[in-house]
Amino acid sequence: MRRQSRGYMQGFETAASAATLWHALTDAAALRAWYATEAAVEPRAGGRYSVTSRLFGRRFATIEQFEPGVKLQLLYDPSPDWPPMPETVLMEDFLIEERKGQRTLRVMGSGIPAGEEWERSLIRLRTGWALAFAQLQMRLRDGSLRDPGA
Repeated sequence: MRRQSRGYMQGFETAASAATLWHALTDAAALRAWYATEAAVEPRAGGRYSVTSRLFGRRFATIEQFEPGVKLQLLYDPSPDWPPMPETVLMEDFLIEERKGQRTLRVMGSGIPAGEEWERSLIRLRTGWALAFAQLQMRLRDGSLRDPGA
């Protein structure tokens, strides 16, 4: 019998450009401004994506999909800080959509095992992304994060 998995989603609307949002997600210096204390990104499909943050700890991923200004999909390596990962992988999709002059940035996580041992991790991910996106919105509003090409 196959075990079920759970997921999460956080998002917000902004007037910031898709290029600015993409920069915030894929540039190591920009990531350190709102999300991570340490960050390293190889911005391409197949590249590595690693961050260390107070909200999530140390996380290492492979970039599965890299569509500038539209979609970033990360496939995470199992972490020794996590409970065992039975037959599933943790994945996060960052999506940028435009509607009526506004952009929406969403993170959708999937692959969280349904077991009780993962309950705290799921709550940490849901809460962590709400807090991280609040930081990102603040940096976008105060102008400390913007498209470097603008």
